[in-house]
Amino acid sequence: MVPTRPFLRPALVWILGGVALVLSVGLCFLLAPFLGGRRAFWRVAPWYIRGTAWAFGIRRQLVGWEGLPAALRDGPQPAVFIGNHTSLFDPPLMISTLPCQPVFIAKRELARVPVLGWVIWLADFIFIERGNRQASTESLQRAAQQIRSGQSIVAFPEGTRSRDGQLLPFKKGAFALAHEAGVCVVPFAIHGGPEILPKGTWRVKDGPYRITVGDPLDPADFQDAEALRVAAEAAVRALVARVP
Repeated sequence: MVPTRPFLRPALVWILGGVALVLSVGLCFLLAPFLGGRRAFWRVAPWYIRGTAWAFGIRRQLVGWEGLPAALRDGPQPAVFIGNHTSLFDPPLMISTLPCQPVFIAKRELARVPVLGWVIWLADFIFIERGNRQASTESLQRAAQQIRSGQSIVAFPEGTRSRDGQLLPFKKGAFALAHEAGVCVVPFAIHGGPEILPKGTWRVKDGPYRITVGDPLDPADFQDAEALRVAAEAAVRALVARVP
């Protein structure tokens, strides 16, 4: 028997959260001339996301962060964080939970979405043009430059959300990026995303949302990006298999 999902609470939160989102975006653009786009985004966005998550009844958890090297935890050393994509909420919940203020690799179509596209542009996320190999390569080269300058990145190598929570095969792009930039890949696993907001519904269910990070993988230890991809996928599968 399929469990019923709540209706009234998520409906109210979506409505009020939509209003709050417009106000938050407006505040970001008001602050941007004084702070710069990225700093304005990070002043406002995490607070908005945490408040919305609390209203939905989502309990965020971060596990394993203390086990990372201090240079990764505290920001001087950038990394490419890769893991499973379980829910529409994955990017905002990671923004509000990971302390390193990462940017995301996002498909170009998202830039055209009203309000959301403005926020992504303001935060300086990296857009990938699917179906255009040359444009995708240029985007990854720009991303490598951002990483070398100290910016951590989050990527979901599956390329889309899984409907049943099972890990899909990883695509190579993020690992080519890490290999070219010479930075560590940090695997992570998300638990709770499909239970909170599975693909194909808007009716959010309260519950825990857990991000577990694993040991970093140094690209220098692997022959090429493909070998790094295989090792990273195995690491994420092992983290996903852990029962919280």
